[in-house]
Amino acid sequence: MTFAEGREPPSYLVSFHTNFVMMFREEWRQNIDFAKKRHIMMFPIMLALVTMIITIGLRFLTGESEISYAQDTAETIAAQSEKTFTWNELKIALHISLFMFSLGMGSFAFIGRNMISQRAGGKSYLLAGPALLPLELPPVYLAYYCKEVAFYLCLILSPAVFGMALGIFAEVLFGISTPLVWSSLPIILVCMLITMMQGLALSFFASAIWSKSKMGAFFVPLIAVIAGIIIAVDFVPMEWAVLGLQVQLTHNFSLIPFAIIGSLTVATVGAHLVPDDFEIQVTSRDDMLEPVHRRLFFLGNGNMRMLVSKEIVDVLRSGTLVKMLGSYCVPLLFLLALAWMADFARFPIPFNLLSYAPFLGFFGFNFYSWLNAVDSPDFFNGLPVRVPQLLRAKIIVYFLMTTWISVIFLVLMAWMLDQWAGLIPALLVMIANSIYIVALCALLMGLRPNKAIFDTSVMAIFWVATVLPLVSLFLLSFTQGDMSLYESGYSQVSAEGLDANARVYEPEEAKTYYGGILAISIGLITLAIAFLALLERRWGRAAFEN
Repeated sequence: MTFAEGREPPSYLVSFHTNFVMMFREEWRQNIDFAKKRHIMMFPIMLALVTMIITIGLRFLTGESEISYAQDTAETIAAQSEKTFTWNELKIALHISLFMFSLGMGSFAFIGRNMISQRAGGKSYLLAGPALLPLELPPVYLAYYCKEVAFYLCLILSPAVFGMALGIFAEVLFGISTPLVWSSLPIILVCMLITMMQGLALSFFASAIWSKSKMGAFFVPLIAVIAGIIIAVDFVPMEWAVLGLQVQLTHNFSLIPFAIIGSLTVATVGAHLVPDDFEIQVTSRDDMLEPVHRRLFFLGNGNMRMLVSKEIVDVLRSGTLVKMLGSYCVPLLFLLALAWMADFARFPIPFNLLSYAPFLGFFGFNFYSWLNAVDSPDFFNGLPVRVPQLLRAKIIVYFLMTTWISVIFLVLMAWMLDQWAGLIPALLVMIANSIYIVALCALLMGLRPNKAIFDTSVMAIFWVATVLPLVSLFLLSFTQGDMSLYESGYSQVSAEGLDANARVYEPEEAKTYYGGILAISIGLITLAIAFLALLERRWGRAAFEN
């Protein structure tokens, strides 16, 4: 009998407490492994500054900037109110964004076995502890859930609320009026925490069921789409589906303990559903490389064709293809359900086909991260292959696996919205954004996107390089390319400063003009080609590591 076999596992509470503390330290170590400590600390600082700027601009979004009502007719004032967001709409946007983010970050029931099968260099992870030590699995996974909540609370939520406080304080320093009040900040923090806890818990629970059986892998995406449709048709109101939003809309603070306990309960059940089989499954397959290599004849006969074939085989062999495509398709299916069933008249901005195309590029970052998590590339150090070659191969795999999905999505969206005239520009925007985002990720982050994104220098460049062109496309899509609204707004702000009067925009005055949209898209493609050319300079001498 070995020493491990002779030891009794610790109690639930002792295991939970110990693993929570050590996992929090492990998370910190993992993040500073790529980015230095000062870079990690710059992340919440920059987030606070961005939130401060948004807070100062809230009065323009809500229509609370100074407007000369004496010069406006009742019809003009009514039209102006329709062109601004209500506070409830802003709260919905905040919580839905946070909820979707937490859903994407909570699928950690999948990664236990991967940590066992892909550990290298003698390193292991605490989440894989039950496979190596006399530990019960449920308290370890529950501790991991609580660690995620605590880490995101410190790294994202608290800096965001601190930025709101800076925005309110700007009123004292610069005399700029801000609609937020000090007493609302603790409420916002608690409500955002509830939303994040709920999203992480539901995602963890779903990933546990998914990993439990093959039937779970079928029913989880199906149920997710059905749930999205039910919420879209208001069968279950949005504010009751996202509990943090419900608390913030109603200020019913008695719901707070029930919401927190409910999320912890869902996470606890999920921790007990995670399969405790950490053994590596050995399966046999027929030759996969030769058939894949044969079908990629259009890539020529060089090393690139072999690398792309190898990457595709890795994805198929690892069994992560369904998860990867699911992470890409589920948001698209949710958008399709909204386009079909939601009442767009609720929103003060005219969404159209071109409004959705830029989103496809952002979804590409998640898929690119998956491609770099399938297998460790360390063995390439002994082969005549360089990092830039592998990065280009992963980009090609990304386009082969996702482009057809994006094209089908845009065609269906054009049919549902009856906007066939905008299909070709939307396809160009989708392709331009996709190649631009993935090429930018490869240039800045290489083979470690999940860690590199927390390096503030990398994140700052990534943020500027994506927000400026993509937000420009997004704003132009509202007016079908017409620039009169934005030109007028720029002129007023230039002449009168931040206290400029709001101007009512009349949609019937807009003239559809895709010249600006096409110019930005072509510019993004040109930049993407330049980024691909710079891969050699950026990563030419780098070693393969993950």
